[in-house]
Amino acid sequence: MSGGHWDAEEPVQSKSNGHTYDLPEGGDESSKQKQNGDFTEPEYLDEEVTGAMAGLERVQHSIGALITKHKTPLTYLLVLALVGAYHGWLIAATVHDSKKVEPMWIISGILWALFLYYQVVKRFFGKAIYNGFMKPMIKTFNGLWKYTIVQILFYLIIIGVILGFLVWDTWDDHKRLTGLGGMGCFVLLMFCLSNNRTKIKWRPVIWGFFLQFCLGLLVLRWDWGSKTFEKISNNIVRFLDYTNNGTNFVFGFLATPPNICDPISGAPLSGAFAFTSLQVVIYFGSIVALLYYYGVIQFILKIMAWFMTITLGTTATESLNACACVFLGQSEAPLLIKPYLEKMTASEIHAVMTSGFSCIAGSLFAAYIAFGACPVYLLSATVMSACGSLACSKILFPETEESKLKEVAELELPKGEESNPLECISNGAVAAVELVLAIVANLIVFLALLAFIDNIFRYAGELIGHEGWSFQKTLGYIFYPLAYVMGVTDNTDETLKVAQLMGTKTALNEFIAYQNLGTMVANGELSPRAAMIATYALCGFSNFSSIGIQLGVLGGMCPSRKQVFARVVLRALLAGCISCFFTACVAGVLVETPAHCTRLGLGAVCFDPNKYLDSTDLPTTTVVPANIFDGHNEL
Repeated sequence: MSGGHWDAEEPVQSKSNGHTYDLPEGGDESSKQKQNGDFTEPEYLDEEVTGAMAGLERVQHSIGALITKHKTPLTYLLVLALVGAYHGWLIAATVHDSKKVEPMWIISGILWALFLYYQVVKRFFGKAIYNGFMKPMIKTFNGLWKYTIVQILFYLIIIGVILGFLVWDTWDDHKRLTGLGGMGCFVLLMFCLSNNRTKIKWRPVIWGFFLQFCLGLLVLRWDWGSKTFEKISNNIVRFLDYTNNGTNFVFGFLATPPNICDPISGAPLSGAFAFTSLQVVIYFGSIVALLYYYGVIQFILKIMAWFMTITLGTTATESLNACACVFLGQSEAPLLIKPYLEKMTASEIHAVMTSGFSCIAGSLFAAYIAFGACPVYLLSATVMSACGSLACSKILFPETEESKLKEVAELELPKGEESNPLECISNGAVAAVELVLAIVANLIVFLALLAFIDNIFRYAGELIGHEGWSFQKTLGYIFYPLAYVMGVTDNTDETLKVAQLMGTKTALNEFIAYQNLGTMVANGELSPRAAMIATYALCGFSNFSSIGIQLGVLGGMCPSRKQVFARVVLRALLAGCISCFFTACVAGVLVETPAHCTRLGLGAVCFDPNKYLDSTDLPTTTVVPANIFDGHNEL
């Protein structure tokens, strides 16, 4: 050492308990930092282990070395043990209650099929199957598909089969066919407003609506499919309800108030909306982040996007985004394709925006259900709109450029950046808090503005002798033709109310529209059929406030394409609105007996203090009779 500094050539040593040992590399810098008072890293202890602990250390090192040496076979043994234990439990559960365990068998079958395909069929026989069977079949199909007459005949057969089925299915209820007229009107409207009518490619359009119809048949008409889908939706609701365990602990009576009747509705008092239903967003955000961390979301989305690519003929990015919107919503889904936004065509960007406008985030299911929307309708609407949104997008803004991203295999989906699952769950929850605050702020502002605008319209109507006029009634008359062609009902008043809901959803947001829908259903103003069609028509983010969200999200991801985003966003909003309305038409045609759902807690027994604390019934003395509440155990 010279001049008070460590010599770089000298080994750095220290003494402790009589032992001499070399300090870790960088000891010179650490010592200087410690002297200057800005030491940031702890010193390393490297004392020699003696006595009984030395033997324990040798055993520990031996076990560690053995595990490292045989890591692969030990991993396989552990996986086999877990798989065997799971199947043993599955068999025991089947013996106990075969019907209850049926969903687990379906999930297990799908997982086994995927495992066998990727690990056996594709791995060992993939090339042989492709070269010997798939390649010649694709070549023959592409050769035939070049002829226009073949395409026309193929599409005519599809349309003929659908029309034949609908005529047979609605033989005793022709009113359901009104929705077919609505579908035709929406397609004609989009064709007239198309960006380039001569460049429309009808394959993604026809296939998109065909897949939408097939999904509707699967989940709404096929007995086994509808029951299974209903079980899935109920299980999702039950899964989201676990949020109550956290909200009840954190917020207490704000989330679970006493069982007292609401003085306005007569239903039991419900928890504050911001402290109950919206908290599901935080829970769901953490679960999605965890699934994303393990690659589950990416795997499922790639399969769905691959299927849509080979059927609709849409590109990889727009197909992947449409599938992601089923689970994630308009703000999170584009994150999966963020690296490719720079390369996407204007038509692909339009399709991405349309999918965002025509879907809802899975985290908001519980909020809409709390307003009175049927879970099975919400879930089926967002699934059906995935392919329907692409069909609408390709009519209003057809592809005129050559895409650089046609195959799903070309996409490399980003992985989670967290170091472990616990960090992933925490980050997902914290990130979702911002979304909850944004929803609360928007609801406060828009509800206040709605009341203000309603008063302006009411005042203007009174000046010309029209009492009871309102902004929502004005929207109802504007949207009335659309609601009428959708085949809501023969009742003009009900059709006008559904039109009002459609206008409210488009001008303000779907939260307010679903809240009004729940009120109308609770008051008996809408029939089950009208409520069902309204539920489908409102199921999307297609409102003017979402324009700012989409421009902000996509513009932040890819600032160089802001001009393109701004140029196509209004047309995408129109496509998103029509996609939701088109899905409602499909549901109106297929559903024979609509379900009737009400707000949570409606009709439950609660304590009404007004019946027993009326000043006219109580004695003048300040002492309340002890037996006044006898026989009332609601509390």
